[in-house]
Amino acid sequence: MKKIRILQVIPALTLGGISSVVMNWFRHLDANKYQFDFISFNDGPLRGEILALGGNIHIIPTIKQKPFQHLKAVNQILSDTQSYDVVHVHNSFKNGVLLWLAKQKGVKVRVCHSHTSGVENKFLLPFMALFKALVTRASNVHLACGKQAGEFLYGNKPFTVINNAISVQRYLAQASDHQAIKKQFSLPNNKKLVLHVGRFSIVKNHQFLLQLAQDKSLDPSVHFVCVGEGPLKIDFLEKIQQKNLQSRFTLLPATPEIPNLLQVSDSFIMPSLFEGISVALLEAQAAALPCLISNTIVKASDMGLELISFNSLDDLSPWLTQLNKLPSVDLPPEKITDAFFVRGFSTESVLAQLTNIYNARALE
Repeated sequence: MKKIRILQVIPALTLGGISSVVMNWFRHLDANKYQFDFISFNDGPLRGEILALGGNIHIIPTIKQKPFQHLKAVNQILSDTQSYDVVHVHNSFKNGVLLWLAKQKGVKVRVCHSHTSGVENKFLLPFMALFKALVTRASNVHLACGKQAGEFLYGNKPFTVINNAISVQRYLAQASDHQAIKKQFSLPNNKKLVLHVGRFSIVKNHQFLLQLAQDKSLDPSVHFVCVGEGPLKIDFLEKIQQKNLQSRFTLLPATPEIPNLLQVSDSFIMPSLFEGISVALLEAQAAALPCLISNTIVKASDMGLELISFNSLDDLSPWLTQLNKLPSVDLPPEKITDAFFVRGFSTESVLAQLTNIYNARALE
């Protein structure tokens, strides 16, 4: 049987977000049937695992950074003597030119995958109609991580939802040495640890955490643990110091040990300005944590385990009330596993859907 060669285009080889979704597929697909290679615009800690799993990596500049070098690199990659059967682009509207080049090179399956329901950089708004037209016409498979993300990019055109599935078993509550984990990450004892996992960028709205931390009605035992990297991390750290909030926060780098951090946390928080189906939020629910999130996050993120509270970003009071009285949760692992499977967020159900898409046209 012919091995299907798939070129995945992702923003960065970093932990979390889109990268974690694609890596979850890569780890579970049959390597005898599917070859994953990667185009990325930033190197990162996933490099070693990708190479170990047999993937090839191309780090290239974005078209915005270096247009000529970008086009030259993409053309060279797609002109490989062993041409790709599938090009799967995850940066959606930002990579229309790459999809067009793939079309010109005769790539049979050209996948555009929407992972967001909004635009973070407002200066792009006047150009969105052009970007959307470019990617939808250059691709012949339209995917989205959720209904809102699909409607954002494709409008009334048809698309298929591929859920951001996780390996639920990795995150289920388990016997672990909580003290050792806290010591490893320099986390305080006798505090209610509220975990936030996400890139330090405008859309993740870390500023909201500062507002909560400054409120005098917040229980002194509440301590925010923020995990991730990003352009606003240094600025966020400086504001913590300026406002003398060091006792309220621990900032950690991106890490593959999110399952351990979830085990020692008392709650999960996500005040994003907008968000599709968040992998970090799915992981928090698999770990049975109470989740305080903004009502701008799509409702399909809720696995129906009565863990999520959707709150307005215009009013601090419900957030503060819930942080001050975090519930204790006792959910059987079977109930969690079943909830993810029924809603199509388990790895097994998503891989069946994905391979059907790859196989249908690549083997024609």
